[in-house]
Amino acid sequence: MAGKFRFELVSPEARLMSQDAYMVTIPGTEGDFGVLAGHSPLLSAIRPGVITINTEANDNPKRYFVAGGFADVTQDQCTVLAEAAEDMSLIDVTKLDADIEFTRLSIEAGSDQRLVILRAKRAAIG
Repeated sequence: MAGKFRFELVSPEARLMSQDAYMVTIPGTEGDFGVLAGHSPLLSAIRPGVITINTEANDNPKRYFVAGGFADVTQDQCTVLAEAAEDMSLIDVTKLDADIEFTRLSIEAGSDQRLVILRAKRAAIG
């Protein structure tokens, strides 16, 4: 049975989480990856998506939407430096849908990074 490791989630505004975790799943740019205690050292860019934090093997995980950033993993710690992060349980879906529509209408041509992040957040909710 795997032990625990220290997990920290930091955004430019605040340290959102700093606690022991059993497993964390992170949306890496090359695909999602899981972190357990004793993980090989790794530095990875992360894409917009959901970080899932299990404090115990069979608990209800805590979920945060991140807009991108970096994950620094060692054998006994995982630190995520997020461009922006938000507790999934606090996201107002009606407001999010309105933000998506407003951003879509304001784009004259091409791809807008804000719209990409908003759509990824909405897809994460289901």
